[in-house]
Amino acid sequence: MTETPTFEPRNGSPTVHVNVRTIRSKEDHQQAELQRMWKEHANETTLAQQKEEEQPQQKEEELHGATVYDLAPVTTYEYDVVACADFVQDKGCWVRN
Repeated sequence: MTETPTFEPRNGSPTVHVNVRTIRSKEDHQQAELQRMWKEHANETTLAQQKEEEQPQQKEEELHGATVYDLAPVTTYEYDVVACADFVQDKGCWVRN
C-alpha cells in the first residue's frame, strides 16, 4: 500500500499464487466472435469493392478492408498474496488510507 514500507519481509514470505489464463477471444465466446467477424468481413468486402469501382487503383493490388483482426490468444497473469509471516492485521487501514 506504500512505496516506502516500514519493514522488510523475511526470505520466503510472502507466499504468492500465480494464475495464468489464456483465452482466444476477449469475450470468451469464440463461436459468436467468429460469426461476428464473418459478418463484418462481408461488409468490409462490399465497401472495398465499391471503393475500387469509384477510384480504380493504378497497380494490380489486392483489395483490403479497413478492419484488421488479431486472433492471437490473450494471456493474463493474476498474482494473489495468500500468506505473509510479517502481516499484522490493522482493522480500518483501508478507511484511513
